[in-house]
Amino acid sequence: MKLYVYQGPLITRLAPHTPARTGDMDNEELTMPDGKTHDMLTVVSGVVGIPVLTALLPDHNLAAALTWAGAHLVSGLAFSPDLDLASEPYRRWGILRYIWYPYRELVPHRAWVSHSLVFGPLMRLVYFLLMAWLSFYIGLLLFNYLTPIDAWAISRQFGVALQDLWYNHRSMVTYFLTGFVTGGAVHTLADWFMEGGEPFHRSLFKRRRRRRDDDEWGIW
Repeated sequence: MKLYVYQGPLITRLAPHTPARTGDMDNEELTMPDGKTHDMLTVVSGVVGIPVLTALLPDHNLAAALTWAGAHLVSGLAFSPDLDLASEPYRRWGILRYIWYPYRELVPHRAWVSHSLVFGPLMRLVYFLLMAWLSFYIGLLLFNYLTPIDAWAISRQFGVALQDLWYNHRSMVTYFLTGFVTGGAVHTLADWFMEGGEPFHRSLFKRRRRRRDDDEWGIW
């Protein structure tokens, strides 16, 4: 049984007692940022990044900086790496959280798939788009029982709209994707620097998915 001790902005997990080994402690203590700390870091870095990015861009494009900041906040608050747990970001999706249930079951907690700096955020975005399209298509199939429609032809417009967005607004899409990556990266870097001194790249391959009743948020 794992124990979690709340200490201000941090959650300390006390590992169960294990037989002593050479060079190891009997009780390992790992300190990780809690959900509120992650949210604060996401918001602060997003707000601070607006004037910084505006100043760095050659054309001082405020719209581009705001696009980046919006994606940064959405990624960190709604597409958090902790969607692999029954966490606060997971609960924020409300009735739509069913979209993330397969993700929770398939992705081990804090595995490289979810907590890598670039791949993790982009993978969650692609996963969401696929699940959104699938939900839309299933909804059209159900609607077809009431009124005959071409569900496949209508659902294809979803992909057409994405292609149009890429070809006609590529620069803004690039800023959006960059912000989406940085929003997830802030979370991962916070875990990295506050994980009790253990190099994060090693912990990615050591940890296994917790049982649902071990989730620190306690939300199904």
